[in-house]
Amino acid sequence: MEDLAEKRGAILEKWLEQTLASYPSQTAGFLRNEKDRFRNPVGHTLKEGLATLLEEITGEMDTARITPALESIVRLRAVQDFTAGQATSFVFALREILHDNLEGGAPPIWQKRIDEMALLAFDLYMRCREEIYEIKARERQRDVYVWERMSHRAQGESR
Repeated sequence: MEDLAEKRGAILEKWLEQTLASYPSQTAGFLRNEKDRFRNPVGHTLKEGLATLLEEITGEMDTARITPALESIVRLRAVQDFTAGQATSFVFALREILHDNLEGGAPPIWQKRIDEMALLAFDLYMRCREEIYEIKARERQRDVYVWERMSHRAQGESR
């Protein structure tokens, strides 16, 4: 699609801007402006991941490339203060951006791919949240164990 080839950069930039708009303004400014990938790993991950996702939605739709790119973005958003809907909404934002920037909007196959990607993003988000809850549960178990050992030692010393 010739229209896409000409507008890919602009579409990607708008998708990044809409995704960054979900962050507080000061954070979004930093993520947008800091170019050093080591000082700004979140911004770098968003830029690289969105570029890969756009390429795959409009290309081969290779799940071996989509899953890691999508997971890297969703994993970031799962540990931040986003609900499931907020964390995955960036995928749906692409539909409107394509509609606004391409003559005739996105072809039906791309819209279907966006829906598939959104479902995958939601599954990945839920898996990440489950991992977080498991980690927290193990931390609590460890805290209880340490507290019990300290309590037993204190009781043994006070006798």
